[in-house]
Amino acid sequence: MATRIRMILAVLALPFLAFSCDTRSSVVTRSRETASFSVDMTVVKDYSAGTNIVEVNLDRDGIPFSGATITVGGRTVPSMGGGLYFADSPIFQISSGLNQVTFASPDDSYSKSITIEMPDSFAVTTVSPRYNSNADDVTVRWSGSDGATGYVFAVATEDHYTDGTFPLKKILQASNTTFVVPDTTFEDFAGDPVYAVYYIYVIAFNEGFGPYSGIRFALPEGLPRRAISDPSGFLQYGTTAPLDSIIVRQFAPH
Repeated sequence: MATRIRMILAVLALPFLAFSCDTRSSVVTRSRETASFSVDMTVVKDYSAGTNIVEVNLDRDGIPFSGATITVGGRTVPSMGGGLYFADSPIFQISSGLNQVTFASPDDSYSKSITIEMPDSFAVTTVSPRYNSNADDVTVRWSGSDGATGYVFAVATEDHYTDGTFPLKKILQASNTTFVVPDTTFEDFAGDPVYAVYYIYVIAFNEGFGPYSGIRFALPEGLPRRAISDPSGFLQYGTTAPLDSIIVRQFAPH
């Protein structure tokens, strides 16, 4: 009888023994946290310098990240390290019109694409008078750029940091393709004429624009920036017209 009771108790104890040995229910599977990316990107078709420029600063979880692949129109932007991706070359072609920009991090299974519209090429058509012997007002007209939502217009000497002149800088609507440069642009801080070559810069932008490597003047304040959410940050992109000029001399050429 005692033997039979011990056998019954042993059978009843088996489920509890199995449960106590099975630790699978205590194992917690941790999913990998999703990385967060932020970007500040500028793309420029610069006909004044004969080059195309792409500058990207990319962060992963707030830290500069150099392990991504960034492409513009299918062309990869080289990584310079420190979260900077940079191209400045006439052979890094950027098409006018729509371009797909892709941000990818294979280690994070991350890939996002955004479309930007680069304004079309354009040029200054009229500078009157080009040879400005009296330092008068000058009318500048340009052909207009398809895809532009606005223009940056600037007039400055190459030595404006030292010659006492102040660069003229304006943000104009896309419908505006004419600007009258006031005679005060050709004067120094004392109101005296400064005889020099005054370069004309016109940049067509779409939705937003910002500074970039090689630009020869400080951009005006108040330029719009295109905000994006994934990756978070800003895009700026535009097309620069070929450089033109106003010649301020005491005597006009014969």
